[in-house]
Amino acid sequence: MRLRRLAHGLIYGLFASPSVLCAPLSRKDSPVSTSGLDLISVLSSAARDPAVDGKVLDTASEIISSIAGDQIFYIAKEIPAQVAWEKLETIFTNRSNATLLHFAHELVASGLIPPDILALLNGYLSASFNSAHNMNPGVNNQTIYPSKAAGDAPYSIAEENLRAAIYLPTSFTYGRNETKPVILVPGTAAPAGTTFHFNFAKLGGAIPEADVVWVNVPQASLGDVQVNAEYIAYAINYISTISQSPVAVISWSQGGLNTQWAFKYWPSTRAAVHDFIALSPDFRGTVEQGFVCPWLAGVVCTPALWQQGWDAKFVHTLRDIGGDSAYVPTTTIYSSFDEVVQPMSGDHASAILQNSRGVGVSNNHLQAICAHTPAGGMYTHEGVLYNPLAWALTIDALSHEGPGDPLRLDIKQVCGQLLPPQLGLGDMLGTEGLLLVALSEVIRYSPKTFTEPDILGYAS
Repeated sequence: MRLRRLAHGLIYGLFASPSVLCAPLSRKDSPVSTSGLDLISVLSSAARDPAVDGKVLDTASEIISSIAGDQIFYIAKEIPAQVAWEKLETIFTNRSNATLLHFAHELVASGLIPPDILALLNGYLSASFNSAHNMNPGVNNQTIYPSKAAGDAPYSIAEENLRAAIYLPTSFTYGRNETKPVILVPGTAAPAGTTFHFNFAKLGGAIPEADVVWVNVPQASLGDVQVNAEYIAYAINYISTISQSPVAVISWSQGGLNTQWAFKYWPSTRAAVHDFIALSPDFRGTVEQGFVCPWLAGVVCTPALWQQGWDAKFVHTLRDIGGDSAYVPTTTIYSSFDEVVQPMSGDHASAILQNSRGVGVSNNHLQAICAHTPAGGMYTHEGVLYNPLAWALTIDALSHEGPGDPLRLDIKQVCGQLLPPQLGLGDMLGTEGLLLVALSEVIRYSPKTFTEPDILGYAS
């Protein structure tokens, strides 16, 4: 009962609090929950579940209690970005035996997330911009399904479901007025709308011609990555067809794997993409697979989490026969301080792609390019989404032929920034708040799995 009272009190406080940092959303994009599904209810249910390990019960309870504390409504809206940044650094500095639960708890206990951002995160399950059931137009009798070209892998998902997962904002122009379609591909355990709301959904502020859409992969990309990639392959061919224009793809985290798998097994997508920008990608997988899976030894693990281990069958299959090299002009951007994907420095950094096809690749390590400067600081896995060098390289890639090139940038100016000019404190804190959404999604996912899925026939 205590947890239920805390949850109800928090929800009332969230939705009764005035907006401080977030720009108003349109009616179409309103995140307010109307179905009773919300992040706090998910955590409350987990905390009451007798089947869940006692440590998880205690930590979930602590997270709810921390969020309900009065301090959370007063800290974040008053402090400068630099002070908030220093608080984030403190949270992520101590990484020994850290888990997603640990970081989520520390984040909310710090009082960094203001009430308007908590309200948006809390209602993410009912936000229309996270919908995988969108009504999108046809492709005027052009064939992109069941295949666009010979050699494309077969789809296991019905076309209407693949198309419905694509979110077209009301501002989308279908390639008119010389706009450039940009597809945003989310990572593991966070729906695309919420993932990019505080960062790259605002790309039009930097490049007005960028026409941004995103793909809401069902179950927050926690299912089989091979199936997740079908949504990306279809989206690339669909958006390029209805726009009659090549597209750019900006991915985060697992989104890089999804996109690279799509390029490898749906060759028709390659000619439809003029730029691929991968933020915090794990092309080699991660040695930090234990970040989530060992919580409950399979009870909380999902197919996509198994598939992203350093020695996963999926990763080996992706990298085999040239999959470790770019298929289109590619810009990778990554941070040493990634708490999810490791290693992320040196010659074996998971983010690195080779250039055996000569299409053009730039692999950009934040701490190497911006050493001893603000932009080379402790940017997390999600923090790369608001890193100023990541934004500058993305803008550069979209503005020139080939991948982003740091030699074309005013490095001193870019590296001297904490945030890109297009983003503010609320965007930084909202992006870090994705950890709460990820925690919710991992808890919600069903059925949990005890092993990695088999490689599908077309790739085995």
